[in-house]
Amino acid sequence: MKLNKNEYTVEAATGGGFFAYYRDNLLCSAYGETPDEAYENLERVLDDFVSDMYMVEEYV
Repeated sequence: MKLNKNEYTVEAATGGGFFAYYRDNLLCSAYGETPDEAYENLERVLDDFVSDMYMVEEYV
C-alpha cells in the first residue's frame, strides 16, 4: 500500500533508528534503521492489517 506523505510520520527513535506510524491508526507502526526502512516496514504492517480486516469480514 503506497502512502501519501500526509498519512504517516517518521521520527527518530531513542537509542537510534527510526519509528514510523500511520496517523489514522497509531497501532499501525514500524521500526527501521533508516527512515526509508521504517516506511517500508510500515507499508508491510498496513498491508497485513488490511488483509486481516478482510479475513474477519469473511467470517462475520
